[in-house]
Amino acid sequence: MRVYPLIAVPALLASVVLLSAQDSATVRIDKPAPFRPGGPVGFDLTLDESLPSGAHFDFRISPTAADEQISLGSGRPLDDSGKHFRISGTLPEGALPGEWHVSVIWLFLPGTGWTQNSIATNNLRFQVEGRPYAIPTKGEVKIAK
Repeated sequence: MRVYPLIAVPALLASVVLLSAQDSATVRIDKPAPFRPGGPVGFDLTLDESLPSGAHFDFRISPTAADEQISLGSGRPLDDSGKHFRISGTLPEGALPGEWHVSVIWLFLPGTGWTQNSIATNNLRFQVEGRPYAIPTKGEVKIAK
């Protein structure tokens, strides 16, 4: 009588569940939104693994209607685990009102000057208050005479 398949299948399923549960970082809003142009913004970030010693990240937010990335840096660790961080900063006075999101978190490993490594997130959306305004999206270009 072989018992191995009966033990192996649940163990394999458990490892798949654990791996899929750790494939992105969780971002939560530090204080209830909406945020205001010129005002503070704050987020709590929980990484799936500890940030390696000497590494840092660049946390960027952006309106969904335009690619106006605001860099908030690495923030400060909330504990010694290297997994929990508080990221905060200030929105510019002219920040576009409406829906915003975490546009990218660039991961810089020790000694890295630039990177294409990014940390996937839970796609948190939040609101920035303000009076909407039109954004130019098209222009006609002609050769000057």
